Amino acid sequence: MSSLNRGTVRNADDYYITPHWLIEDFLAAFAENNMLVCSPDESPRVLDPSAGGCEKYEMSYPTVLKKHGFNVESWDKRGNSRANVINCDFLEVEWLDSHYDMIITNPPFNLALEFAEHALKLVKEGGLVIMLQRLNWLGSQKRKAMWQKLPLAAVYVHSKRPGFDPEKPSKTDSTEYAHFVFCKGHELASELFVI
Repeated sequence: MSSLNRGTVRNADDYYITPHWLIEDFLAAFAENNMLVCSPDESPRVLDPSAGGCEKYEMSYPTVLKKHGFNVESWDKRGNSRANVINCDFLEVEWLDSHYDMIITNPPFNLALEFAEHALKLVKEGGLVIMLQRLNWLGSQKRKAMWQKLPLAAVYVHSKRPGFDPEKPSKTDSTEYAHFVFCKGHELASELFVI
């Protein structure tokens, strides 16, 4: 999900490589604010349903989370992904034996609302859904109803703009990004953090 060249060039798979430093920064801020409701020691069920990875690059969230001791299941719709389960359309999965403790991903931007709603069905009560999105996801009349019903617990705004092309690490995106944290059953006001 990159905002660069939105009107002219588009990644055919909507596949963008999330920089590992961005995930590391988020995890550090998340832990500092005591929002992480489970630790790797508790063996939580964690899923990245849009895990990515390819012949050239490893998956972003599963790789970083595994470095922190988490066991992460990885799915991807793309057949050339490094995910454990490939050719799997997350939005088509209707039933699971048990619910996840946390679903974390950088979903296709055009399906972000659907990913958030569906992920909330697949996490347990009190479970977390964490999605990297453009900060302007908060805006638009189309999404107003979404923000009134989804249990948004926190928004972690990244003060440093990321780049999504490992071949050009110094080229950053044209907009700000945030990790949006939803908590199933959350009823309090959302918190805002700047990383």
